[in-house]
Amino acid sequence: MRQQLVQLLYGVSISSDLDSGNVELAERLILNAVLDGLEIGRAGIWLLNEENTAIECRLLLDRENGKEIQMLVLPRDAYPAYFKALDTQRTITAEDAHTDPATYEFSESYLTPLNIGAMLDAPIRYKGKMIGIFCCEHIGGTRQWTEDECSFIGALADLYGRALSAQENERINAELERANQHLEQRVAERTRTLEKTLSELTAMQEKLIEAEKMASLGNLVAGIAHEVNTPIGIAVTANSSAKDKLNMLNKHIDSNTLTKAALLEGMNHLNECIKISFTNLERAAKLISDFKQTAVDQSSLNLLETNIKDYFENILHSLMPLTRSHNVEVNINCVDDFSLITVPGALSQIFLNLVNNSCVHGFVGREQNRIDIAVSIDNDTNSYTITYKDNGHGMSEDVMYKVFEPFFTTKRGNGGSGLGMSIVYNLATQALQGEVSIDSKPDNGVTVTFKLPQKLT
Repeated sequence: MRQQLVQLLYGVSISSDLDSGNVELAERLILNAVLDGLEIGRAGIWLLNEENTAIECRLLLDRENGKEIQMLVLPRDAYPAYFKALDTQRTITAEDAHTDPATYEFSESYLTPLNIGAMLDAPIRYKGKMIGIFCCEHIGGTRQWTEDECSFIGALADLYGRALSAQENERINAELERANQHLEQRVAERTRTLEKTLSELTAMQEKLIEAEKMASLGNLVAGIAHEVNTPIGIAVTANSSAKDKLNMLNKHIDSNTLTKAALLEGMNHLNECIKISFTNLERAAKLISDFKQTAVDQSSLNLLETNIKDYFENILHSLMPLTRSHNVEVNINCVDDFSLITVPGALSQIFLNLVNNSCVHGFVGREQNRIDIAVSIDNDTNSYTITYKDNGHGMSEDVMYKVFEPFFTTKRGNGGSGLGMSIVYNLATQALQGEVSIDSKPDNGVTVTFKLPQKLT
């Protein structure tokens, strides 16, 4: 290929217009190179329509007349010989365009009026398919197209394919950018929605947990009130009896009829009433003290030095109305002098929920109910293990695997919130920094095991 054509090809190949994605700039660049390289008056880019029924002028530069032409259309049925040649996807070298088998159909309507004597058409291929042609039109007489000129036009056709690829990439990138922006907007909207939903769920969960705690305390209050009424009622009766006996002794004194035997009998009666009253008031005071401690501990998660056995006994004593109403025997197996700094409020909430669950779920319709609480100490690992076991109905494998999930309950619609065991799990793993596991089989009770550090960090 002669040097001039090589320089023109090189200039086109390194031009930024070719890869800019603006195919109109690339078309003008290439057509001007065609006009300069072949030294012709007219050159155009023609593209086949989608139906392959016509070829349409994309852009035609006419230097002879200083014009740019677009939107010309050549239908297939009007020029069958020309389209037959195009269908072979070969270069058409019409040295005499008026007589060449591929171009003679244009002689009267197109070539003669424009004084076109020769034509050189090179196919444009894109993605392996011919999509159009470069049409080079020589003004004047015939012309012999050289092999260099045919190669030059073919190379420019390939470069046009590169420009089309750049345009396609630009379009895809623009679509991707729009899609990314849309996606980012959707993600942002979804994120805001999720954050709002999460905030609402968190607030609702906090309210439900507080409601669960208040419900537990409510059960305690009801049980304690019933339990305290009994000793106080007995104390009131004893005081009333003592008052009646004292009034009777006063009457004997006023009438000077008091005998030694009557005085001794009255004193014995008063002593018995005082003893009964004191015993029952002491019992009521103990219940109220244990309930107060349990209520305070449930609302507090502060670190305190605690004797584990004494504390468990206080908790279970405050739960006596609940356990007594379900005929539950409770046993604690723990050394007397095991004390450590822990969060007693967490322990109180944990065992209140466990005992309540055993009574509400495990012991329904059963007799001879039993709860065993055992505490073992492992000084080698600075940990201790609490094992809570009941002999109730137990639970199925499916229920056991879901029991720690928030809002899971088998008493839905009967007052169950499904938060009791979730609270147990969170308190054991977070407030007490330990581990909790559960084991159960139908009709074989439930065993809940806590492995807790002796020193909280």
